[in-house]
Amino acid sequence: MSLEEDRITRDYLFGRLLAVAEKIEGQALYLQGEKRETTAERLMQRFADHPAGTWRSIELALRPYMARLQTSRGGALHNWRTLLDEITAKFKGDEFTRSGRLDPEFLLGYHCQRATLNHRRAADTANEAEDTFDETTDQSGDNQ
Repeated sequence: MSLEEDRITRDYLFGRLLAVAEKIEGQALYLQGEKRETTAERLMQRFADHPAGTWRSIELALRPYMARLQTSRGGALHNWRTLLDEITAKFKGDEFTRSGRLDPEFLLGYHCQRATLNHRRAADTANEAEDTFDETTDQSGDNQ
């Protein structure tokens, strides 16, 4: 399955939010050479049982990681923040704050969003490598 951006069920949207939070913190940890679970990964079970309250904890924990990324990955951070805002805006009425466990559908949203984010990162890496190659060759294709 692929990401369904127009799917607006509570469970699916919460899964998507969790994936984006994991991506943001994971990128900051990677850039600092830290190898540990993200807050989103550590709190996944609690999130499934109490999504709104746990989301508050996860989002507040993201602040220092966002600050770290602002200087080195500002463009990507802007895109991830925008995505968080777009996903959050899709919740209807009190669906975001309503208590109650998430159905397994949240895992579908989580994994589809992760796959999309990872696919975009792979494409960005390929484009960066291509740009680097272009900079090291002159117009005739010979190395400078």
